[in-house]
Amino acid sequence: MRLMAVAALACGFVAAPLTVTATAQASPGYCDGADCVPYVDRSAVEGTHCTQNTRYNFGIDASGNTLACSSRSTWIASAPLVGIRTNRLPCGDATGVAQSPDGIPLSCIGGAWTPDYRAPFYS
Repeated sequence: MRLMAVAALACGFVAAPLTVTATAQASPGYCDGADCVPYVDRSAVEGTHCTQNTRYNFGIDASGNTLACSSRSTWIASAPLVGIRTNRLPCGDATGVAQSPDGIPLSCIGGAWTPDYRAPFYS
């Protein structure tokens, strides 16, 4: 009986930190500005090599300009990164680009934040 109690208690101590860790790393669904966007390469240099991907594809150069990794695996100029937005969230006539909480590049198209893969696939 004591052995079962010790095992159950030990499992509880192991599981509790895992639960806290998982929720602590969740990304926000909305934020303003490039500083709050996760996985942005803060050392990007226009024209240099990057690893092209469909998610988390933005970079910021030393001057604070937004760059996107193109289909040629090269950093290219992009519209300013305005923050994290949710797919299909109304955007009015907003300019710039955003990133979804799960890393998809978004642009304001037709009045809503919409996935926009022009840079990673067509540039």
